Amino acid sequence: MHPTTPKRELLSVGIDIGTSTSHIVFSRLVLEKDPASPTEKYEVTEREVVHEGAVHLTPLIDSQQIDLPRLREVLLNDYRDAGFSIEDIDTGAVIITGETAKRQNAEEIVSAIAGEAGRFVAASAGPNFESLLAAHGSGAVERSREADITVMNIDVGGGSSNIAVCREGRVIDTAAINVGGRLLVVNEDMIVRLEPPMTDIAGALGLSLKPGFSLTGDMRAAISAAMAQSLFRFISGNTTDLLVKSLMMTAPLSRNWDVNEITFSGGVAEYIYGKEKRSFGDLGEDLAREILRRCSNLDAAIAEPKYRIRATVIGAGMSTLRVSGSTTYLSSNLQFPLRNLPVVRPHLPNDWTTVEDVRDAIVAALRRHDLQEGSDPLILSFDSSIRPSYQWLSVFSRGILRALPRTVMARGTILLCFDGDVGNSVGNVMRRETGTQCEILSIDEVQLDEGEFVDIGEPIIEGVVVPIVVKTLVFHDCAR
Repeated sequence: MHPTTPKRELLSVGIDIGTSTSHIVFSRLVLEKDPASPTEKYEVTEREVVHEGAVHLTPLIDSQQIDLPRLREVLLNDYRDAGFSIEDIDTGAVIITGETAKRQNAEEIVSAIAGEAGRFVAASAGPNFESLLAAHGSGAVERSREADITVMNIDVGGGSSNIAVCREGRVIDTAAINVGGRLLVVNEDMIVRLEPPMTDIAGALGLSLKPGFSLTGDMRAAISAAMAQSLFRFISGNTTDLLVKSLMMTAPLSRNWDVNEITFSGGVAEYIYGKEKRSFGDLGEDLAREILRRCSNLDAAIAEPKYRIRATVIGAGMSTLRVSGSTTYLSSNLQFPLRNLPVVRPHLPNDWTTVEDVRDAIVAALRRHDLQEGSDPLILSFDSSIRPSYQWLSVFSRGILRALPRTVMARGTILLCFDGDVGNSVGNVMRRETGTQCEILSIDEVQLDEGEFVDIGEPIIEGVVVPIVVKTLVFHDCAR
């Protein structure tokens, strides 16, 4: 007989509030101890979509605001249709995508929905993060691993196109551009709404577009062609084009990748693969036609992904969760969940030996992030070079406290994360050697990088394994 491996099942929700549509997906995640790991760390070993909600047009009050009461009602109906209550949900993520992330109340909306969606549901936004989620949700990441090829997933939604390059089961590059099917909305060829990027596109074509103006067939064709051309120029690294530069949401891909396959996801992909025939008063069908026209000139094969319009929401529900190691140190009075913590990663010198070395590295990192110690919540993340001997951990712990005088004075909370298996050791040594009255959460075996934000939930296994969602929070245009 083989010993049974401890398992824990979680019900996860993914919610995507997009420029065109909003939708929800419920997934079952299985956490299982890895018997091959020296620390027997829990990993997500199974992911299964158990319910896909209907696709809804995102409710808006006007061009600047999302209608929260109507959105709430839509999502609650989806919960009822799935047979789940909010209390059933263990984890998940809400992502606000495309032009919707620029609405005046975007941050309020995503935070409110996340707070009401389950016990530990994270709020997230950001074009590169959206690219990553869509690549996971579409199946492009898995495809790159199984076929041992390089796959580019292009998620073309209502307000943006989010690109991800996948290799060996990982996303290795991302980028995003304001090319989407719902940057302009019409009713019987009369313009009802247009998003700011459409003004740039129209201007480049010498067109003047405003609500109330008529949109001719020639205009539709010219605008869609300009968007598709800008998308492929951006992907190929041609960012000197003035229109491409004006539409860039992120930096371009780091290089012109040699890609074996290209997959498309997002709402426009429904037209690209011939799955949708209806019109929704936008340019989705026209844009798909222009994208397909240009695909014949590509060296890479065009493949159909596992999921199209729901790729991002499936990624949000199935691919955002991480779990800590089982040697995390937790103070008894910590209040969960901890939300929206910016990751600060101090660069310790290779030859560090003193308390001052540790203090100076942390102070420099806080300055780099424009964070005020003692008032701004944050989590300090360290690589695997932290030496596990008691002597070095004592020096290291004192250095941390020396860098956080206001937190120490206020008996606040010190949040730490380590790539390696030293979380519990650091917490114990810090408590014993310094006598600090601060609350301490010291997580191990989770790598966090600068620029990320994290949410941390209450322990879900053995009283010490905590769930973590690593995300981004970008609600406005990125620097171009």
